[in-house]
Amino acid sequence: MSTSSFIKPRSFPVPENEQERLKTLASYGIVGAPPLPDLPSVVELAAYVCGVPNAVVNLISASQQIQMAAYGFAGNVCDREDSMCAISMIEPETVVVRDATQDPRFADNPFVTGVIHDVRFYASSQLRNRDGHVLGTLCVFDTEPHDLTPQQREGLDKLARMVMDVLELHRHGQLLEEALDKVHRTSRELQRSNASLQHFAGQVSHDLKNPLTGVLGFVAMLSEIPAVAADPDGKRCVDRALSSATRMWRMIEDVLSHASLGGRPTFTEVSLESIARQVVEDVGTAIAASQAVVEIGRLPTVVGDATQLRVLIQNMVSNSLKFRDRGRDCRIALTSDESTTGWTLNIADNGIGIAPEDRPRVLEMFTRLRKDVEGSGIGLATCQRIVEAHDAKLVIDETPGGGTTMRITLPKPADQVRLALVS
Repeated sequence: MSTSSFIKPRSFPVPENEQERLKTLASYGIVGAPPLPDLPSVVELAAYVCGVPNAVVNLISASQQIQMAAYGFAGNVCDREDSMCAISMIEPETVVVRDATQDPRFADNPFVTGVIHDVRFYASSQLRNRDGHVLGTLCVFDTEPHDLTPQQREGLDKLARMVMDVLELHRHGQLLEEALDKVHRTSRELQRSNASLQHFAGQVSHDLKNPLTGVLGFVAMLSEIPAVAADPDGKRCVDRALSSATRMWRMIEDVLSHASLGGRPTFTEVSLESIARQVVEDVGTAIAASQAVVEIGRLPTVVGDATQLRVLIQNMVSNSLKFRDRGRDCRIALTSDESTTGWTLNIADNGIGIAPEDRPRVLEMFTRLRKDVEGSGIGLATCQRIVEAHDAKLVIDETPGGGTTMRITLPKPADQVRLALVS
């Protein structure tokens, strides 16, 4: 029955936490959504348990009562000020009314007076969530006066909790769908970003190869000049330049291959000692300018990506040179330790060190602790990514006597670990 002809002099009661309650109701995503398929069975069971012909799940919005599921009549929407449940939802306990015409809370309500319905018996149990917000009620009613036994009242309360379980399940399902949608969107964005990065890396590597090709050609020609070949110092310098340029060429080739594989590392057996000596040779000019002493101990052969491990060691050594203690001679030592499960590469210097509270931060992108030292703040962040790609661990310690010791622990292959444990 329409309520448009009914003039309403009343106002409806409002809970103290009304704004929070309305936000909570909105978070369930059920107002205005398709009916939940589990609710009709619950309201039918409520009518059966209470021995009445009608039952309904009512949600109370800011201005309306929305009947989400009804049994014994056609569910509808009415104004909140016409709702009996808008009154009972603020009561401290389950409401049971034998004859609503005799109850001052409901006697002039249009559902009682005949304007909308002729309700006499009315009972409702609140739909209260875990935070204490009442979203509406599960109510039963009849056109004849009626009573509920304690067992029927308890059954109505249990069914109201069951309704809340249905609403919570729907809410969690929505949250799961939103999370999955976010994962899919993030995955698509990562694929797009990775494709862009691969293209960028490939383009940069390609652009670097062109001038490097010229450098290699000219250095090779220089090495063939008789006067240079006959001069020991000149030949040594040319040979070192040719060796460094060749390694740079190979690194660019590896970067191109790395980009074409989607950024996945290629694991092979890698001699850390060989890589360390190549790095020291490549940064020899910086070592000489710093008057540094670099000692390389016996380093193991590990399983990893040769290009990435080379970048890792070069960044570490370069950092030790940049952040040296100007008040004493710079010393850098590369040593290793072995356990049953892995090898640890130690790169220790006697530089200015890193304060314990700053050590987690230096592994973040674009972090620069010293603005007076040239750098981009991405070197150690790159090292951290390489460590993660190798399922390794990076620990920053203090060198005895002052300085920084970087400890990179690379895991051994599973078959070597099993052999070590057996032996």
